[in-house]
Parts: sequence; structure tokens; C-alpha cells
Amino acid sequence: MAVLRLIAALAMVSATRMSAADIEEIVTAKVMRVGLPADENPPYIMGAPGSPLQGLEGDLIAEIAKRLGVRAEFVRTARSPKELLAQLADSRVDLAIGQLPDSLEWARTVRFTRPYLLIREVCLVDRLTSAKAGGFERLIAGASARIAVPASSAVLPSAREEFGDRILVSPTLAAAVNLVLSRAAAGAMVDEVSAARWLEDNPVAGLRIESAMRRDRRTGLAIAVSWSSEELHAWINLCLEKCVLDGTMNSLIAKNLGPSWTGRSR
Repeated sequence: MAVLRLIAALAMVSATRMSAADIEEIVTAKVMRVGLPADENPPYIMGAPGSPLQGLEGDLIAEIAKRLGVRAEFVRTARSPKELLAQLADSRVDLAIGQLPDSLEWARTVRFTRPYLLIREVCLVDRLTSAKAGGFERLIAGASARIAVPASSAVLPSAREEFGDRILVSPTLAAAVNLVLSRAAAGAMVDEVSAARWLEDNPVAGLRIESAMRRDRRTGLAIAVSWSSEELHAWINLCLEKCVLDGTMNSLIAKNLGPSWTGRSR
């Protein structure tokens, strides 16, 4: 009889996990399924699939799982933000994280938490071309100016809203910069963290490429949950709030991005 009860209990847990899980199902199963991009993207996600996860988002999910008293089970098969959110919409994961902006474009299909990091947009432009145009604002304002944006960039949704069909989606940031260098694009839009890291890794290219901060354009990176997971959404928001108040968030940001980036949560 004990074996039959165990089989029935396992079947019940398995059945609940086939749908979008709310907090009660997650606590009962003691497992939180987390959707993440397949590829590494330092300093947010570091570690190949199957290896220990590090980086800001890896550390943040570990902290959330610890406070909820469950184990984080990572699903790392998504090759794009759109695919990542599709996994959530199809109930293959309980939540998703991976430099996801709380944009209107994606809020139609998933529910976003409060941002865990606020980042500014940066426009990478050719120094000489920008100077000749009278500054990067004039350079990118032209009706025929094309704007390159990496496919996985957090600023892609806001760039689409601003530039419409002038956007050139590139597979990587390096490819977007190459479009700028070849003058196929007037500028490459990216978040400030990615821009700073790329310029640090490519000091020679930095002699020609200028990083222009767009101080009026901010993007909030958030965690996505299913629209049906109302209690999980509320709990994660509360957890993020506590992480800010007790200093945990600043510690995670300082560890992964550097001390100068602290105070970027909201």
C-alpha cells in the first residue's frame, strides 16, 4: 500500500508540473524550473549547460531558490529571448531569466516582476563619422540611418519601438559593430554593461569606436513568469524587494559587475 501511495503521489506531482506552476506546486515539488539562454553571456550567465551556473543571474536565481527552500532546475535550450518566453508560455518552465527587458512587446504573453537591474542604452558609433555628422544624435536621426542591434540584446524591443524598420538585427554584438565599421549601419545599440565589456575586450577597435551614452533611455531587466502564476509573481517581487533592502542585491551586482554598478536595482 505504501508503494501505491508513493506512486500516486509522484503521479500527482508530475501532473501538476505539466501546467504553469504557482508557488504551492513549486514548494510541494521542491523544484523550481528555470528557463535560461543556452549560451553564456558574461557577466549575467557564466558556465556551460550542465556545469555550475555563475554570473549575476545565476547567483540571483540561487538566492531566490534558497529563500523559497527549493532546488533550481535549469533548462538551457533557448537560443533567443523569444524562444525563452515561448518555453514559459508553454509551461515548460516556471520562470525565465536572461537579460529580459520588461517591455510592452513581451508583456503581452508573460508577466514580468519588478526589475532587478536598471541599465542605460548605449550607441556604438564610428568616431570620425559621428564627428562629421555633428554628434551621434544627428548621425542616427536620419531617416535612412540603419541601426544594428544584437538579436539577444535587452535593448532590442525598445530599439524596434524607436527605429522601426531601420533596425538591422545581428547575431552578435561583434557582428553589429562590424556593420558600423563597414558603414552599413550608423550605430549599434546595446546595453551599457555589454558595451563596456566589449570595449574592454577589444581595445584596438575602441580606438575607432565611440560609446555614446543615451542617458534618457533606460531598460529594466526582470524575471518573467506565467500570467497564471500570480502568487509566484507576488512572492518573487517581495523577494527582490527584500534583497534590495538587506543589501543582497548590491552585493550580487558588485560581485559580478563591479562596485560602480551598485544601486542599479529598483
